[in-house]
Amino acid sequence: MPGNNSHPDEYQPLRRRIVRGARFSEGTHRAGGVIPWHTHDDPTLCFVLRGRFSEYSRGHVADCHPSSLKFMPAGERHWNSFHVSDVHGFMAELELAALGADGEMGRALQRQAQFVAGPEVAIARRLYSEFQSNDTVAPLAMEGLLLELVVQLARTGSRQRVGDCPSWALQARDIIHAHVTDPLSIAAIAKLVGVHPATLARGFRRAFGCSIGDMQRRLRLEHALLELADGEQPLAQVAQRAGFYDQSHFTNLFRRTYGITPARYRRALVSD
Repeated sequence: MPGNNSHPDEYQPLRRRIVRGARFSEGTHRAGGVIPWHTHDDPTLCFVLRGRFSEYSRGHVADCHPSSLKFMPAGERHWNSFHVSDVHGFMAELELAALGADGEMGRALQRQAQFVAGPEVAIARRLYSEFQSNDTVAPLAMEGLLLELVVQLARTGSRQRVGDCPSWALQARDIIHAHVTDPLSIAAIAKLVGVHPATLARGFRRAFGCSIGDMQRRLRLEHALLELADGEQPLAQVAQRAGFYDQSHFTNLFRRTYGITPARYRRALVSD
């Protein structure tokens, strides 16, 4: 949502509210707008209410759609493209010291994350409901929910901290990132990092919160999103270059993940 370098004609603030631990805002971005490279001085949470946009950071792209929740650490450089539609969102700028989360918990909140379901999204939805309430209990309710959400985020971040990951899990992750479009097997990766395949499968999920297959699919979809945004090659070629077996498999997974087909996504880009 609004960044340090956002243009006033692209963002329309609707409502703001300050409670202990966070500054909350609700607003809309017009379709076709772009927020160029920027950072935030504080960690931010963005809950998408309507519309969808893309966020680019460190070579990755996140598709932010209704009911998705995005966490961005302080100082993380990124830019946003509102290329599909107008976006209505709810944002919180966190004050970790006021939340008592500037120590060990704060160190666990150093990785960006996105959630499309689960307890984080449920808490964000309740936070927005309290944000809309005008009764005198709402600020206290919001503070409690915010603390609950920060604890949940810290737990997720703790599972992903480098110090908590076996070296072989980090090596496996690096192999997957380096060979996004190549066919990989758990047995082959396990051999490269020197552990049993069952140990790799269990340990990888424990370290990163997803399976090896889930991570590779996500990275391939991100690769495809960049291809769709930057080129005009046929969809079959996009699927092949991203490492998918065929266009049908690519299209079905893309639609299940983002709620739109690759063809419609590309048309939305072209129409801006």
